[in-house]
Amino acid sequence: MISATFGGVIRDTLCNEIPLIFHKEIYATACIVGGIFYVLLAYLQVPQEINFLSTISIIIAIRLVAVIYHLKLPTFYSRE
Repeated sequence: MISATFGGVIRDTLCNEIPLIFHKEIYATACIVGGIFYVLLAYLQVPQEINFLSTISIIIAIRLVAVIYHLKLPTFYSRE
């Protein structure tokens, strides 16, 4: 998740664009949820092949739902 996130930030910065992660996108959050899901399945001793496929499916499903339904993370504004 870290390499994907910061790779995108570096790419966007080098292209002189605002990084995608600062647009309230859900891709980093999908990776975090996928990581938690992977650790949970590993703790429950689910076979590794099933764990990999399940985790990949969850991450892709979260991202697809976010893109299709235009879901975004909430933004917090300061009152200054």
